[in-house]
Amino acid sequence: MIPLPEISPPLINASGILSYPEVFQAFESAGACLGGYVTKSVGPAEKEGNENPVVVYPDDSSLPVLNSLALPTQSPEDWESDLANLHLERSRLIISIYGGDPGEFANVAERMSPFADAIEVNLGCPNKVPGEQTLMESIGQKPELSGEVLRHVRASTDKPVIAKLSPNSEYLAVAEACLEAGADGLGCANTLGPGLSIDTATRKPILAGTTGGISGPALKPVNLRITYECYARFACPIVAYGGIETWEDAVEYTLAGACVLGIGTAFLKKTTREAAVLTKEIWEGVLAYLNGAPFSSLVAGAHRQPSAEPTRA
Repeated sequence: MIPLPEISPPLINASGILSYPEVFQAFESAGACLGGYVTKSVGPAEKEGNENPVVVYPDDSSLPVLNSLALPTQSPEDWESDLANLHLERSRLIISIYGGDPGEFANVAERMSPFADAIEVNLGCPNKVPGEQTLMESIGQKPELSGEVLRHVRASTDKPVIAKLSPNSEYLAVAEACLEAGADGLGCANTLGPGLSIDTATRKPILAGTTGGISGPALKPVNLRITYECYARFACPIVAYGGIETWEDAVEYTLAGACVLGIGTAFLKKTTREAAVLTKEIWEGVLAYLNGAPFSSLVAGAHRQPSAEPTRA
């Protein structure tokens, strides 16, 4: 197993949210407390995805967020050009990839590896262009197929590989197959669903793709459970995603077993500077909770019997 790169602070963006090189540079300039950045998922060819509207973001921030982006991406050639000109001074780069079959996953991983500190394999995106039929609909739900993808990716790169799980699956079986095939860590997890939102004025679905993946605070209890159960079973490195908006959310995921924390929908409707401030608030809250203890002492703390009363901020 190849160790994941050191990500300090252990906060990153989630793929799909502020996920392009120019944004990473802007975040660094704004002093964001992000130790790593994750690209938009890079596919084997340019893909437009759905037309707008592609996001349902309720005014009440406690409600679910839906997206039907359907994996839009620029061509691998454009990614290679952009990444060749990216110079991150203090942060790691995780490149998210997807494909239509195991060979395509491997080809994209090989092409992106020279620019990456780690490769994140997107095993399940629950939204698509209407009428589209792709392997991505089901790959993350099938342990054998997920394992085959990971075997191909593992053979194509010497970088650490993270298998990003789908909550719409028997995720423990998928995780086991991926780890046996050479994954070095797990991403817990992708969006849930798909879900639906209807405009009462037009009496039609709001999203251009009709349905969309569920994220935001509504996803947190689901992905927190996945994180906890995956750590309990495999005790491997885990990158956690799903409704992380406060330092308390970050601490919960860390106690469940995560060693890296991905922030996604919390960045929506924020400027780069506002998003950078949010990362500082989250990380400062975690440090206050730690009260001088190392971050590593918090990882998987919910799986251990405490020797004393936990420190509180």
